[in-house]
Amino acid sequence: MDGCARLDRAARAIAAVFVLTCAGLALPGCGASDDQFAKVVVGTWGSREVAPDDVIVETQFTLLPGGRVNWQGQVRLLVPPTFYLPNRPNFEVKNGRLIYYFTASGNWAVREGYLHTRIESSTLPSLMPVGFAAAWKLKEVTSKEMIYVSAANGRTRVEFRKE
Repeated sequence: MDGCARLDRAARAIAAVFVLTCAGLALPGCGASDDQFAKVVVGTWGSREVAPDDVIVETQFTLLPGGRVNWQGQVRLLVPPTFYLPNRPNFEVKNGRLIYYFTASGNWAVREGYLHTRIESSTLPSLMPVGFAAAWKLKEVTSKEMIYVSAANGRTRVEFRKE
């Protein structure tokens, strides 16, 4: 029995060391995951969406090292053939669509698996107001795709890396 008791104690000691080691490795893993996401999301990403009313929104954003982000894109709305728009900056009418070109900039960070963004300047305040902040739950980031849950509507979205 004495030999069995020693084996039992040894097994418990090994199990305790194993559990503590795993717990110790898991804690830094949370931060490492954010660090890994923060490294791999750096770059330029883009998407194109067509709404049911045929409004087209094309967006491209660049996540820069150091936490800066720049957005640019265009919103395209159907207009009647007789639609006239005086010469205005950031607007043009082409092929039956009113096209509004926009830019915005701000900051970004990855925390607890979320990509946090905050807008600091915008040429389209009705869609991207200054001070607007969002947190996008990152699901997967590869060399070609960023898959996340949209903070706007809770749907899974895919952005594609631009090269």
